[in-house]
Amino acid sequence: MKLVKLRPKKRIKRIKAKVALYTVAFDDLGEQRLRDSSFSSFCKEFCPYGTVRDCMIQCDEDGEYGRLLYLWEQQGYLFTFFTNQKDKLSTDRYGHITVQEALRRHAVLLNEIRRRIATDDLERLFVPLHENPNKAVKWPDSKFKIKYRDIEYENWIRIYAVRFVEEGTGKINYIITGGGIKLVEKMSDFAPLQYEERKQEKVIQYLIDNEYTTRDKIETVII
Repeated sequence: MKLVKLRPKKRIKRIKAKVALYTVAFDDLGEQRLRDSSFSSFCKEFCPYGTVRDCMIQCDEDGEYGRLLYLWEQQGYLFTFFTNQKDKLSTDRYGHITVQEALRRHAVLLNEIRRRIATDDLERLFVPLHENPNKAVKWPDSKFKIKYRDIEYENWIRIYAVRFVEEGTGKINYIITGGGIKLVEKMSDFAPLQYEERKQEKVIQYLIDNEYTTRDKIETVII
């Protein structure tokens, strides 16, 4: 496992930054990612490295965030994914939209996610994954809404991360651990999403084992 720096790119700015953003990359001895059948099919047919098996090693070189951005821009994968999830699109929650409309909406959402991660205050952007009764949550809703063709709708893209306070320096760090397209009410309703929490726990244990911080200074967060 390794941490991949996202911003700021210049070293001097990165050192001075009070809040830093990273993403985690897993090595070949790391996590075995659960995924839906369309994801496996996409990897075999369109792997940019010419790999015809479900290795998922090379794609992790840029970390989970880089992998997700690459995956979520592939029209072939998205078409298969939304076609398999057509029953969820055909509900009041998403306005009974077609697969083609879902593709257009997804592109708008992905652009907004990238813009916010690049420019927003991270402490406003990431919110606790689970409500902490002992902590006042200033921004409790990660499911921001976007205006699209004069209709306001919910973001279905989820980015999961671990927030921790660095031991000794007090610096706040965010590590993106994964993400998914969430069309269900609960994470437990879709196996790849449910697995995201286990990936967060793996990163948390890594931070503790390598003495980056202590458990009480770690929090699981989400966009």
